[in-house]
Amino acid sequence: MDKMNIDAGMPIALTLDPGIYFRCTCGRSQNLPFCDESHHASGSLPIRFEIRERKKIYLCSCGKSAQAPYCDGCCGVSLP
Repeated sequence: MDKMNIDAGMPIALTLDPGIYFRCTCGRSQNLPFCDESHHASGSLPIRFEIRERKKIYLCSCGKSAQAPYCDGCCGVSLP
């Protein structure tokens, strides 16, 4: 991910309904953490992910996760 908020220190906790989502990776979206297609001139592409049932998820905000767009705790944050 190109422009993650590495100073945030915490994943982004969201409860999402079933559907297809796109995680912004360029940092230009006015609808963060989701893509609003502002990336077109940046060369950065969003990360597509699908939620099959309503659930709480944790999106990576440091850009280091091997499970992007999800936080895997590699930044030292303990997930519930």
